[in-house]
Amino acid sequence: MTEKQLKIGILDCDTLHETLRKQYVSYAHMFQTLFMQVAPSIDFAVYPVIDGIYPETVDECDAYIITGSKSSAYDNDDWIAELRNYIRTLASHRKKMVGICFGHQLLAHVLGGRTKKSDNGWGVGVMSSEVMANPDWMQPVMPSYSLLVSHKDQVVQLPSSATVIATSPYCENAAFQIEDYVLGFQGHPEFIRGYSRQLMEMRREIIPAEVLEKGMASLTESTDHLVVAKWIVNFMK
Repeated sequence: MTEKQLKIGILDCDTLHETLRKQYVSYAHMFQTLFMQVAPSIDFAVYPVIDGIYPETVDECDAYIITGSKSSAYDNDDWIAELRNYIRTLASHRKKMVGICFGHQLLAHVLGGRTKKSDNGWGVGVMSSEVMANPDWMQPVMPSYSLLVSHKDQVVQLPSSATVIATSPYCENAAFQIEDYVLGFQGHPEFIRGYSRQLMEMRREIIPAEVLEKGMASLTESTDHLVVAKWIVNFMK
């Protein structure tokens, strides 16, 4: 499959805060902006699953991205229950799925693992993860990668069929893969520093001061978002 033929369905799991929407639009918009930098021929379709909007058929797209969200994978909201069922449907068809942050946690949670609030607390800013496996799609090969993060929940138990792709002292299951159709990254390749900074500012009352200060300071560090975006495209092909 060539990049021109690849159609990615973005299952958008959140609506940005109104103070951020004008500048950053949506998570779906962030992903489109990211992927256009590494594979400009990709086609996109956006499905606001938070509003109950889904593809008419699972084959409407070649692969699906499940975005981040302020919600938790274990929440009992109706839209999350519906998305859990849809993930099971996609898995039964072995449709390629890539989860980011909430999406990563939800894929693990639905497919046999477990997600919960981490004992390590909040993770914000730029964090690095050590690569533990090098499947064919991970080109270029990197010993580690850095991404912007913003989460308190973590995957604490992977599905039995999953392989750990990356780990860190803060987040043991930073990335995982199930066979050739499921991939999850805890970090946010689609985030940009300005959005990360504003998100931290908005959460100043709930993130410990020392964690926030360290996260803000880390925003001067480089990230490997374009490499990770390329990995995801390679995986989806």
